[in-house]
Amino acid sequence: MGKAIVKCNIATYEINEYVVEVDCEKDDVDEMILARAWKKLKTEEGALPYGNRTAEIIKRI
Repeated sequence: MGKAIVKCNIATYEINEYVVEVDCEKDDVDEMILARAWKKLKTEEGALPYGNRTAEIIKRI
């Protein structure tokens, strides 16, 4: 099992950036990894601000 580093952005009046490391398999689809990152971020931060959300995979290890 590998890891993926994901950068999540929430655009409110200011830009909130978060970097999350999630577990992933070699053949996992990008959308699945991004969904795991948002889920992990939600559990770590509790409440997230409202705004336009984007995420990108920075690196797979």
